This record gives sequence, structure tokens and C-alpha cells, in this order.
Amino acid sequence: MLRSLIMLYQDGYNDLASDLPAAPTPIYRSIKASTASPRESLKEKKPKMAAMKPLSELVRALGDEDYFKRQSAAWRLVEAGGEAVAPLLAALGGDPDPQVRFKAAWALGKIGDERGLEPLARALLEDEDPAVREWAASALEAIGDPRAVPPLAQSLATDPSREVRLRSSLALGAFGAVEAFEDLLREGDLEARRMAVMGVGRLRSMGSMELFAPLSGDADPELRRRVAWSLGEMGASGALPLLLPALKDDGPVVRMEAAKALAKIGGEEACRMAASLLDDPDPRVRLSAVTSLGEIGLADALDRLVEVLFGEDEEEIRAWAAWSLGEIDDIRAIEPLQEACVKCPPKVREKALDSLEEVFGMGRAAGKNGGGGDP
Repeated sequence: MLRSLIMLYQDGYNDLASDLPAAPTPIYRSIKASTASPRESLKEKKPKMAAMKPLSELVRALGDEDYFKRQSAAWRLVEAGGEAVAPLLAALGGDPDPQVRFKAAWALGKIGDERGLEPLARALLEDEDPAVREWAASALEAIGDPRAVPPLAQSLATDPSREVRLRSSLALGAFGAVEAFEDLLREGDLEARRMAVMGVGRLRSMGSMELFAPLSGDADPELRRRVAWSLGEMGASGALPLLLPALKDDGPVVRMEAAKALAKIGGEEACRMAASLLDDPDPRVRLSAVTSLGEIGLADALDRLVEVLFGEDEEEIRAWAAWSLGEIDDIRAIEPLQEACVKCPPKVREKALDSLEEVFGMGRAAGKNGGGGDP
């Protein structure tokens, strides 16, 4: 699917005339020209030329050594609206200074004129400077025409710059381009799959979760961590079976992310799965499990958290067990929290007192003395 979208884009690209388009040219033939841009009104905006330098001078000023002159010129071109599009397109496609080209891309995005679609797509895929390509992706997002999706997907799949890929990924997310992300999950290289997993997670595309299953066994721990993160973003119990491999992953960072994902999903099964991580060999994972149980907030975890509170784990983990007992907000936690105020190390006592005071409304004197303090 990804290859077919790229071929469709290239078909449209090869049909272009060598000069700049006077009107929108379809980026690929299978999509008809869209209706007027939401920023149509900008095209009709007429600059007050008597109070403004000629547009050609403003374009040249985009490369000025003075930062404030560059910025002033860029905003004046944006204020000129549709009349500035032609000189900006000429600068984007032919100016030798990359600073002029990326400023032109930025201004075209602000103006939002559809005539910028094809030249910006060309800059995204062909300009030698990564800053220009990055701003071209941003401008395509700003214009908001879905015909930009195929070149953005191609950029995410092939650009040598990670920053440009990231910018294209964010733009695809803004378009809600689930299918493009799914194609990249199937066919993309490692960096593309990493970003596509995040894109699917941000869009909370439940229908895409089946593509995560083979990725859970990928050799790259960062990809596996991102899969766990995205499953958490789904916020649905249907993601829990796919999180099971992450609970036993060789990488502690992946297991930590799985614990955090369980907190986002919540429910009895997520609580049970998070509790299983309390026995993890890595203290960072155990800490994540303890805090996740508090965020889930079910009394099912109360007994296990009390065990941690009075156990032999690291002081910080025990302290956060006291915090989680407060988050569960069950009166059965009051007695062990009061006991912890007397018997446990300083950090644990402090968190136990906080829980008694903030959750159960008991003054610190009551916590320290086991009752009888100020309400």
C-alpha cells in the first residue's frame, strides 16, 4: 500500500510543468482537487502596497544577516497573503540560500494557499537541506490538505534526517493518517516503524493493534517499549493481551513502560498484571508497578501494597507504596499507614503521613500517635 501511494504521488509529480503552478495541481491522480482551503480568505487579502516594500525585496530580506529583519520580512509576506505566493514559490524552488528557502516554506504554511502544495511536497522530498525539508513538512500540515499525506509518508519512510522524519510523522498524525502509519508498520525500516507505532498510539487506533503483535518480539528494545506505550494510549482492555509479552521482556525499560501502560488502561485485570511486577528483579520496574497500582486505584492491590510497605525493598519503593495506599482510598489502609508512621524509615513515614492527611483527612499528630489528633 505504501509503495502504491508513493507511485501515485510520483505519477502526479512527473506531470508537472517546469514552471511554478498558477493553480493547485493534484498531488496524485486518485484524489480530486479539494474545495476551497479554510484559509481562502487569506488569498483575497490585499496588502497595503504603499506602506510595504515590494514583495521581491521582502523575499530577498529573508536571507538578511539581521535576525529581526528576516523575521519582519517573513511576517510582512504572510500579511500580503495570496499575492506573496508566487515570489515565495520562486524562492522555495530556486534560491541558493537554504535560509531563504526554509523561511519561504514557513511563510507558505502560514498563508495556507493550496498553490503551495506541490512545490512544498517537492521541497520535502528533494531539497538538499534538512531544515528546508522539515519546514516544508510543517507547512504542508499547516495548509491542511489531505493530498499532502503521500509525500509526507514517503518522507517518513525514506528521509535520511531523523528530525525531518519526526516532523513528517507529526504532520501525518495531524491528518489522522492511520493507513499511512499502518503501511509503515508493515514495510518501513526500523526508524519508520518506531515513529509509526507512536503515531498509531497518539491516534488511538484500536483497529491497528493487531499489527503490534509481531513487533513485541522485535530485536529492538526501543521499538518494543514504544509498542507498550502505544497500547497504554489505547486505554482499552482489549490492549491487555498484547501487553503480556512486555511484562516478561528482557529489557527493564520495556517492563517499566508496560507498568505505566497498565495504569492508563485500568481495571481489575490491569491491576492483577501490575501486581505481578512487584516481584520484578529490577527496582525501577517495581517502583513503576507500585505507582501504577495507586493510579489504578483498586482495593484488590491493598494487601500486596501493605506487604511492600513493611517489606525489605528500597526505601523509596516502600514510600511510594504508602502513597498508593492513599490513592486507593480504602479505610482499611488507615491502620497500616499509621503503623508505618511509627515503624518505618523517614521517607516511608513522610509519605504515610501525607496519605493520612491528604486522603483520609487525619492530622499529622493523629498519624504519628495512631489516632486522637486534630481532624
